[in-house]
Amino acid sequence: MSALRPPLGGALRRLVSSGTAPRVTHGLSSRIGAVEESFLRPVHKVEITVPATISNLGPGFDCFSLALNLRNKVVVERSDSYSMDIRGEGRWTISKGEENLIAQMTAKALGLMEQDMIPLRFDCQNVVPPRRGLGSSSAAIVAGYAAGLAFGGKLINTPATKKLILSLAAAEESDKNRKRHARIAPAVYGGFQISFPGTGREKWVTQRVSIPDGVQLVCFIPDDEASTTKAREILPERAPYADTIFNISRASMLVNCFATAQFGPLRFAMEDRLHQQHRSKLFPHCDPIIEAALVAGAHGAFLSGAGPSVVAITGGVGIAEPGTDTMSQFLAEKVSKAVHAAADRHGVRGTVHIAGPSLTGLSTKGWDEAGIRMW
Repeated sequence: MSALRPPLGGALRRLVSSGTAPRVTHGLSSRIGAVEESFLRPVHKVEITVPATISNLGPGFDCFSLALNLRNKVVVERSDSYSMDIRGEGRWTISKGEENLIAQMTAKALGLMEQDMIPLRFDCQNVVPPRRGLGSSSAAIVAGYAAGLAFGGKLINTPATKKLILSLAAAEESDKNRKRHARIAPAVYGGFQISFPGTGREKWVTQRVSIPDGVQLVCFIPDDEASTTKAREILPERAPYADTIFNISRASMLVNCFATAQFGPLRFAMEDRLHQQHRSKLFPHCDPIIEAALVAGAHGAFLSGAGPSVVAITGGVGIAEPGTDTMSQFLAEKVSKAVHAAADRHGVRGTVHIAGPSLTGLSTKGWDEAGIRMW
C-alpha cells in the first residue's frame, strides 16, 4: 500500500474536524489499563459482528431491549482508498459513500482519539433489514465505533472498552432521535437488557435479565421500510398518570415473567399505553397481528422499536431447547402462519422469521498486516 492517510472526503473531514465530542484517550482508568488495552503493533483488519435487537417489548418503552441471533458482519481492512461493499439486506438502499453510518462512526471514533481517519475498505454482510424496528442503526453505530477504536489502537473486548462503546453509541443514537435512551445495550452486551441514562451525558446504566431456555421469537417483518422520525413524532409529549401506572405495572410483571420462566401472564404483561396505541395509526397491521399471535398460542406479542415489525414470544416454558424435539418448532410455526395470514388480510406484505435470543452482543476479531491473529 502507498500513502495510508490521503486527504479525507468532505463528509468524513467535517466529522473528524467538528470537535463537538469529548476526546477519548487510552488513559481512561489507569496507566496499567492504558498498556493493557492497547496494541503493540497496528491493526490491519477487523471482523465485527453485531446482533439485531428488538426493543420496548410492549411496556418497556425506551428501556427494554433484547438481542436476536441474527447478526450483521462487517470486515474492515486498511486499503489505499475508501470503499464499501454491501451484501444482503439494504444493499440497494443503504449509502455506500462516506456518509454511511458505519464509516461515519469509524471516523468519529478515530477523531475522538485525536487520530486522522485512514483509508479503509468496508465489506458489509447484512442480515438485519434496515428501518424495520430490528436495530439496524444500532448495529451500524456499534460496529463503526468498535472499528474506529480498534484501528486507533484500543483493545475492544475488555469490559472498560465495551462500556465506552455503549456510552458513545447510546449518546449517538439518542442524539439522532433527540431522545435519551440506551436501547442499544444488547447490541454491545447481548441478552435481555434493562437500560437507562444515569447522571451525565455519557453515563448509562444497563443490567441483564434472565431469558428462559427454549424461547423463540416469531418476527413478522413488513416489506416496506418505516420512518423512525415519524414514529417518534406521532407520540404525545405527555402521558396521563393512569397510563404511566399501567405501564409500570406491566413492565414489572414482564421482568418477573422472564426472570422466573412464568410466561402465563405475559400476554397481559406486554400490554402498553405509551406508544403502541399511537404508532398503530401508522401501522394498522400491528393490533390484528398481535391478536392473531395470541389466539394461535403465543405468550405475548408487541411492536418492536418504532416499528413496523411485530414480534411474538413462544417457547421457554419446557425443558427442551428448540431442535431437541418437534414441539417448540411446531408451535412457533403455528404462530408464524397465523401472523402471516393476519397480515395478508390487512394487505401488508412481509415475511416471517423465527429467531432465538442471543446472549452474545458485539463480537470482534483482529489481525495484523502479516495476517497474525491479534485477538
